[in-house]
Amino acid sequence: MSREVCTCLGISEDDIKKAIKDGATTVEAVEEATGAGSVCGGCKDDIQDIIDKNK
Repeated sequence: MSREVCTCLGISEDDIKKAIKDGATTVEAVEEATGAGSVCGGCKDDIQDIIDKNK
């Protein structure tokens, strides 16, 4: 199991990587696909880092 990136909703790094693989190439697209970043927004920088590393 991968690390939890969005603690508000329990979204893991693997969930975010799957969304990227499925075409989510921006923080907003990952948010729409997974919900990550949509509550407090504290994980948006982490989401961007994951996007940058998995393009």
